[in-house]
Amino acid sequence: MVSWLGAARLVVGVAVRADPRRAVAVLVLIPLFNIVAAAQALGLRAMVDGAAGRQVAGALTGGLVLVGVTVFVHQASAVATDLRQVLQQRVGLEFDRRLMRLCSGPAHLDHYHDPEFLDTAELVRQRRTEFGGAFAALVENAGLLARFVGAVTLMAFVSPLLALLPLAIVPLALAIRWQANAVAAAEVAGAEADRQRAALLTLATEPAAAAEVRLYRLGGEIATRHRAAFAVSARRREAARTRGAVAVAAGWLLFCVALVAGLYLVTRSVLAGTASAGEAVLVLLLGTRLVGATTGLSWLIGWLRRSLHTVALYQRLAGHQQDGATGRRIPTAAQPDDATDRHVPTAAQHDAATGGRSAELPERGDLVLDGVSFRYPGEPAPALGPIDLRLPAGATVAVVGDNGAGKSTLVALLAGLYPPSTGRISFGGRDLAAVDPDVWRGRITAVFQDFCRFELLARETVGVGRLDAIDDRAAVGSALADAGATGIVAELPAGLDSRLGRTFPDGTDLSSGQWQKLALARGRMRTSPALVLLDEPAASLDPDSEAELLHRYLAPARSGAAAPITLVVSHRLSTVRDADLIVVLHEGRIVEYGTHAELVGQAGRYAQLYALHAAAYAGEPAVVPAPATHRDEVPAASGQPR
Repeated sequence: MVSWLGAARLVVGVAVRADPRRAVAVLVLIPLFNIVAAAQALGLRAMVDGAAGRQVAGALTGGLVLVGVTVFVHQASAVATDLRQVLQQRVGLEFDRRLMRLCSGPAHLDHYHDPEFLDTAELVRQRRTEFGGAFAALVENAGLLARFVGAVTLMAFVSPLLALLPLAIVPLALAIRWQANAVAAAEVAGAEADRQRAALLTLATEPAAAAEVRLYRLGGEIATRHRAAFAVSARRREAARTRGAVAVAAGWLLFCVALVAGLYLVTRSVLAGTASAGEAVLVLLLGTRLVGATTGLSWLIGWLRRSLHTVALYQRLAGHQQDGATGRRIPTAAQPDDATDRHVPTAAQHDAATGGRSAELPERGDLVLDGVSFRYPGEPAPALGPIDLRLPAGATVAVVGDNGAGKSTLVALLAGLYPPSTGRISFGGRDLAAVDPDVWRGRITAVFQDFCRFELLARETVGVGRLDAIDDRAAVGSALADAGATGIVAELPAGLDSRLGRTFPDGTDLSSGQWQKLALARGRMRTSPALVLLDEPAASLDPDSEAELLHRYLAPARSGAAAPITLVVSHRLSTVRDADLIVVLHEGRIVEYGTHAELVGQAGRYAQLYALHAAAYAGEPAVVPAPATHRDEVPAASGQPR
């Protein structure tokens, strides 16, 4: 009950903030109109009694009341419904905005490795259109409840026994509630299967997989697995609905028996002369209205419960937003606890959201990892570490190793996307755990292995690398030149103003290599970063383009500015041989480090990898040096680069 009340409070609060005047008008007027509608029955009783007693004035007065109330309620309800529909759309848009901020707002990405978060997020994505519907359901339920209470109150004046009629609705309400809970539980249980089904649908319909789907004739297999995943989730939902339908039918039967008994009592009173014909008509009209209200409530309550369950799922997503260092929940603009919704937080709000962490960092300094390890949520073993490593200020560092060695995990930790499971990372002597993550990330530029294809205007696709310069054509042009991507934009139909991607009809799609060059240009928008992270930055480029690219990044800093720390992850060892320091990862641990010449001379793991790489380009059998047993393992912390 507490969660439902919290969800209802959130919906009303969002509606009031989205449009205060409309919200107050709708929340007050719709229930009021339904209460006033009860006067129709009073007018009808006066009209019937006046006609039966040949009292023209009474009959005429009753008729005027009936017509006046009917016209007023009809017109006023139409206006209120229009207001409610506009407000419903605004509530839905506000929840969409909050949902986007909620998923993109957390400082770290741990939640994307939490199965419970992923299942909840999948349900919210499927049912996000119900956010606006939750407000509509609240209003419609309040209106019908007011009509129901008005009808029962008037019936009680005719016969006190009829006031007991609402008791017969309790079993029906409980049955409806039980059915809604059972269906909601079945949907939660089937969320994983629904995620699998959505992934299979994407696989079969997205252009990225089209070639392999056809080459390996996977269409039938994907469709079969899609049906199987649907059957798993649908079987649970249909079983819950069937059991609930039986319980609801039994509740309806009990209510109908009670209503018929009430009408029988009133009919006997009329025949005995203790009640007027007008009262009989009033009870008949109110009984019909009561049936309609009860029927509407049975459906609307189910709608309301489902909508509020969706809002409660949103609140559960908000509850996943944790402070990675302390595990405590932190308030953000996306969470419902915030009584105001400001785009620019106050100093107090910023301190609360960042846990009081500092916004100060030195301009340059060494980046040091002390006993750092990281384990993904739910995984039994660490993906990285523990490791000790010093990246000197201004140095270029290459990280090499087999797939799964922990290279991308190291990049993510240095980018502040995850907090270390153990150990500390410091920059210029400042522990980054005590620094606002946004401040640290503002000092970084990066090109990730799984770079994003922003389907925007070409200048925006590059310019988002520095939002304050997104419309600065000179800055975008300079970044394109630095990344060797000027030619790509020159070939577009409208140059920098060309729309990219398949989302829009006038969009121009690019090859993987072209998208990657634009991602590299995006990484050059920040002209004086403290740290440059390049995680397989040229995976879609040819060797010549990669060599030129890395030469640009590993060259001395431009314009005489202090050089940043540059960390490059690459499988092509020939392109990183000029790095100041090469770090070799194996199974999450540092096994070697040094310059290219030092590592080749040690005849260890790096020398083996380099020999295999060189042989592949030479087209000759690899001559792999014998491993130096004394360098197979890096010593403890004292032997790590410092």
